[in-house]
Amino acid sequence: MTLKRSTLFPVSLVILIAVIMLACIDVEVSPYPNSFFAPEITHNKKCYEFFRSYYPLYQADYKSDYTTDFNDINIEEWTGYFKNAVAEKDLKYILYSSRLGEIDTLIFSIKKPGYPISNKLKNNSVLKIVDTRSALDFLYYAGFAKRCETYSTYVQQWWGDEEKNKANNPRNDKASMAKLEEGGIKQIGNASSDFVRQRYAFQVLRLYFMGRDYDKCTEFYTSQKTILEATDNSIKYRSMGYLAGATNKKGDLVTANYLYSVIYGQSDYMKEACYFSFKPQEEKDFAQTLAMAKNIREKTVLWQMLGFYKDPFRAMKEIYALDPKSDMLDLLLTRAVNTEEEKFLNQTDLNEETPQASVSDIDGDTINTNLVNFIRSVADKGNTAKPYEWDLATGYLDWAKGNNDFQKYLDKTKAEAGKDNAINALVQDEVRLIMLLDKLRHGKASDKNFEDGIVPELKWLAEDKHDTAFRKGFAYAYVMDNLSNKYAIAGNEVLAACFKHDLPYNGDINSTLLSSIITLMDKNYKTPLESYALTEFHYTRFDLIEMEAVDLLYHFKFDDALVKLNDDQGAGTEYLNADPFVIHINDNHDSDAAIKNKTEYSKKEFIQKMIELEKKAAKNSKSSAEDYFMLANGYYNMSYFGNSRILYETKATHMSEAGFDYGGFSDTVSAFMSCQKAQDYYDKAMNLSTDPEFKAMCCFMCAKCEQNYFFCHKPKNYKGDFKSGKYFSELKADYTSTKYYQEIIQECGYFATYTAAKRAPQK
Repeated sequence: MTLKRSTLFPVSLVILIAVIMLACIDVEVSPYPNSFFAPEITHNKKCYEFFRSYYPLYQADYKSDYTTDFNDINIEEWTGYFKNAVAEKDLKYILYSSRLGEIDTLIFSIKKPGYPISNKLKNNSVLKIVDTRSALDFLYYAGFAKRCETYSTYVQQWWGDEEKNKANNPRNDKASMAKLEEGGIKQIGNASSDFVRQRYAFQVLRLYFMGRDYDKCTEFYTSQKTILEATDNSIKYRSMGYLAGATNKKGDLVTANYLYSVIYGQSDYMKEACYFSFKPQEEKDFAQTLAMAKNIREKTVLWQMLGFYKDPFRAMKEIYALDPKSDMLDLLLTRAVNTEEEKFLNQTDLNEETPQASVSDIDGDTINTNLVNFIRSVADKGNTAKPYEWDLATGYLDWAKGNNDFQKYLDKTKAEAGKDNAINALVQDEVRLIMLLDKLRHGKASDKNFEDGIVPELKWLAEDKHDTAFRKGFAYAYVMDNLSNKYAIAGNEVLAACFKHDLPYNGDINSTLLSSIITLMDKNYKTPLESYALTEFHYTRFDLIEMEAVDLLYHFKFDDALVKLNDDQGAGTEYLNADPFVIHINDNHDSDAAIKNKTEYSKKEFIQKMIELEKKAAKNSKSSAEDYFMLANGYYNMSYFGNSRILYETKATHMSEAGFDYGGFSDTVSAFMSCQKAQDYYDKAMNLSTDPEFKAMCCFMCAKCEQNYFFCHKPKNYKGDFKSGKYFSELKADYTSTKYYQEIIQECGYFATYTAAKRAPQK
């Protein structure tokens, strides 16, 4: 049987995606799939990085290289070596910032008092060490380590010219590396303490590995094992890591995996590297690795690591059989529950589906029954190190499957977690959340007991302070989506919209729904759920009135729109960017907005002006030609193409959502996209006037409206930017002698192309 790693995505792909995502976005992104069960309930920080996640690691800081990963622990260990007599900042400077010449100066200053030294180095506390031998040992080692850095911390460039990269790789300089290796071996004998000898041996071991001499690497480790393992610190496990790597390179995967598991089980600093390096391939090789384990602890570590890659359920059972109180169970339990959640919780973004395809449905049939039975059996025995974890997992999975006895496990969880304040808050939040979810599952819309009982829980979820690990974001979205769908199915569109936070939008404003929501807002007595629902709604009364007014405006019901705006003192007072009654040959919103001393209109004043022009134009006399033209300008400029299309903008309606497509426009918001009304009035103004210049202007504006209709309905396969129509033909036939005709040719490229006329050079 081949063991394949069980993750969300292939590791290499996930690392790439994670780095790109984290580098390119500013918004907070969840590192895990939709989930209620926070793995942090284990309070086992040693396994936090390995919780279930979209990314290779749960909370890792993705970096371009990892050469500084051990800086902090290295400083901590050197501080211990000097028994806190040397300041951390001084150690950091010498180890990571100083030049070789400065280290030499410090050495000479100790060996020859009075040796010239800068004030900066003179104040370094390493010079104040009474035991000069330990100080010199440190400085000699620091100089040697810096010489090794060129080879040991080199980061290969994975782009650019391959031959150039190869030539620049210092690890190809085998002679220089060999001299360092020889010098390091000599210094092992010269050092006065196991601590420093161990570090020299580590540097030599690493040089062998980086130089790809894996035989020498393993042989050297064997010969220096006593020194390399003399002090139980980071160097011991880093050295063992290079031994494991060299062993793996030599093809001994069984031993390499065993070494990785030993390091993983004993060194927190090395867990991540071992997590990625441990790679059992077949049942046979894993069995051989398992046989190398020296005790139960090593076996449980191996089973946990196997659980990352293949069959965590099996791994849990094996660990439990070996040691029911093993801390290796925590991580596998949470990963198992989170993995089940990925199956029974819809992973689609919330608040985007219709009630008929609710994303807040739970598919309990997908849950692994054998897994649940095992977790329940462990919970019933109560013999693990943290029984509350197993009771919580049982209660949650039983609830998800629809088992009615889930409550008793949650009650046990509350009692067990309550004994420890350090873990109590998050666990109690998890229990309360499951109970809230159960209330939602069984509650009926408009049932007073359900509605009154759910409101305090909703406030707790939304308003109370929770542990940072509590997965409030998804829980909150799920609950709101569930309530929205519940009330939508019951026919209560108002509460459905409130819990959705938004208005259903398909291109048209639902005035009936808006009026119903306003009625609820104005209602003197509201039920607790109605009051809470309105706090979840993202629109104010003012917003809704403005939306209704805009809906009426774009149905050309100006009188009704004005009445609606008058229903709220602040509605319609926003000023437009440009004068909506001026027009130009070329549409240029920015230029119109920048005109100095332009006449300014608010939304309400624009509507009032349109009502006035409608009444004047209705006289249908020759003197109305100008009024028709002004009215047409208003209709044109309130469309997508005009200078005052901001009239359409509300908190819920946006120009960008009005149907624009690179292949043309759609009719989803026909009044906003259409210039037909403007064209009708330009045509009337042209027919009522006897002034050729004015008629030419009206005719051209009709042509623009006609052209905009083409833009809206342009076939996908149409070649060309425009299509001439009736009014271009009329302009050419009847108005060539006007000055305006010549202006059109100079400013309108479409018309110049149509007439094949030469345009004057642009200055």
